[in-house]
Amino acid sequence: LSTTEDKQSNSFEVQLNEIKKHFHVANVYKETVSGSSPLHKRKALLELLETIRKDDKVVVMRLDRLSRDTIQSGWIRYEIEKKSAELITLENQKKDNTTKLIENILLAFAEYEKETTLWRIRKALENKKAKGEALGGRIAKFGYRFEIVAGKKMILPHPEEQKVIETIRRYSKKTHGEIARILAEKGVKGKGENLICRKQVQRIMEDLKRQKEAKVK
Repeated sequence: LSTTEDKQSNSFEVQLNEIKKHFHVANVYKETVSGSSPLHKRKALLELLETIRKDDKVVVMRLDRLSRDTIQSGWIRYEIEKKSAELITLENQKKDNTTKLIENILLAFAEYEKETTLWRIRKALENKKAKGEALGGRIAKFGYRFEIVAGKKMILPHPEEQKVIETIRRYSKKTHGEIARILAEKGVKGKGENLICRKQVQRIMEDLKRQKEAKVK
């Protein structure tokens, strides 16, 4: 990448020839706007970021050939590394203060994106749950059933299983094994054709406990 701000004669060719001494060049991206220009004006840069793939190497002579803005450089480098490609700067093989700063910026970008993504996923799941939509899974948890309503997979109460849960709630002072034996003697089944077992009772009681704690909060 080069700009018209370079007053040296054939500066772009000089940079390109130097890069070719060390690397096989597959694609060349030349820019005619300043490296300090807004990103939307950096057509060659945006094309580069769009086309790079895993294990590609993006080679520049100096970091300021990529951008003259340190924050912007950090973002560009982050986008390159996010695609599992590598940015190589010929004149900055050692980590100078600018390189260290950019690495910190990269870490900040990565952490921010991770937190933002997790927040969006969490909010999307909460929104689905509030609407009664199923969050996934092949079999609904005990007490509920899946049903397609208006093209959406909804999770709805299972009347018979809800009665079993109420029975378990009444026996909450007994052990999981004792409750399972009482229900099994009555012919109560879990999810499927088998009689309800101790582990299923334990999961149901743990779920009841979480619901109770959530109401208290």
